[in-house]
Amino acid sequence: MGLSPGIRPSSVRAAGKARAVLYVVHNRVSLRTLRRVHRLLADDGRLSFAATLAPDHFGQGCEAEVGRWGLPLVPFDAATAEPWDLAVFGNHGGAHLFTRAGARVFVPHGVGAGKQALGQDFTYGPDFVLRSGEPIYTAMFEASEEGRERAEDITPRLAGRIRVVGDLETDEFLAVLARRATARALLGVGPEDLLVLLSATWGDAGMLAWHGPTLLKSARRLPGHVRVVLKPHPHNWDPRGRPRPHLARALAAAPETVCLVPPWQSWMGAYAAADLAVYDFGSLALRFALRPRPMVAVPAEPGAVTPGSPVDALRAMTPVLAAPSLPRALELALETGAPPGLADLAPRFVSHPGQAAPRTRGALYELLDLAVPGPWEGGREEGATKERQLEASG
Repeated sequence: MGLSPGIRPSSVRAAGKARAVLYVVHNRVSLRTLRRVHRLLADDGRLSFAATLAPDHFGQGCEAEVGRWGLPLVPFDAATAEPWDLAVFGNHGGAHLFTRAGARVFVPHGVGAGKQALGQDFTYGPDFVLRSGEPIYTAMFEASEEGRERAEDITPRLAGRIRVVGDLETDEFLAVLARRATARALLGVGPEDLLVLLSATWGDAGMLAWHGPTLLKSARRLPGHVRVVLKPHPHNWDPRGRPRPHLARALAAAPETVCLVPPWQSWMGAYAAADLAVYDFGSLALRFALRPRPMVAVPAEPGAVTPGSPVDALRAMTPVLAAPSLPRALELALETGAPPGLADLAPRFVSHPGQAAPRTRGALYELLDLAVPGPWEGGREEGATKERQLEASG
């Protein structure tokens, strides 16, 4: 089906006993998470699918991407009134309005649940997951057993609601990481080159807000064999694809040799190819840490990181850059090498590596009250998707 902004909600419910699945899209990041989920269900003729755009500060521009997805688009207000069998969320916001949904499931778009907002954990804080003291979601998918325990410590009312399924995106990255030499070649990085990754989240507490222009300008003082690739969070661009102020100022100061990963390209190739990373507190830094490599953190404002989270643990084991200087970051990285505790960190944010697809699929069918239709046959399509992601990174 093509994009149908004016479609009647009831028309997307297939005849007979078909289950209706709704994807609630907030922004580009959550959309990509939901597309991964959809690949696990798309071939089941017992299901019908639709999407809706939830109100979100960063949601503008998603309508075109949903259109390319090929699902009917239901107006948000109409979608909240419809009795969906399953409503799937990749971000918080508006889930409590879907009172007629048979099940509401939250699928996080990152790992490690390390960011703070409004003074509490953004993934599992009570203001985000409870309504009138009761859980908003029927189930919340989590990547790790430790994450489940932390979620229940943060908000005890979530006990019994957390399903540990692993992480689809991390599993895809592990496959790309296994082809690291190809990723480097696609980026034009030679065998003797040293590739420095700048992993930047968004907001006033992130790397780009912390002396971003000075940090990027210092790339001019790096040796000739050192290459720099900047991966900002997609929220650093506005709906028209223009850099927001923090990113715009940093790019204006950067030399032309700095490679930028735009929001429509996969992050995976750059994170696989890099030799070391300078990072703030975004969860992608945890993915980089899956392969032992040097890492250097930039300062984080008090209250920006959830205490005891995997991101907090990562920052504790890596040196912190006192001044915005990439030459100094390079010195620190070469002096300290890969943090010795990285091997013990990975199980804290991803359990069941390589098993996220069958585990997520099984949990979704349980919520749908349907038998799982045999082994998933999406391997070939998933492999092709991984190749497209790797190619896009160049």
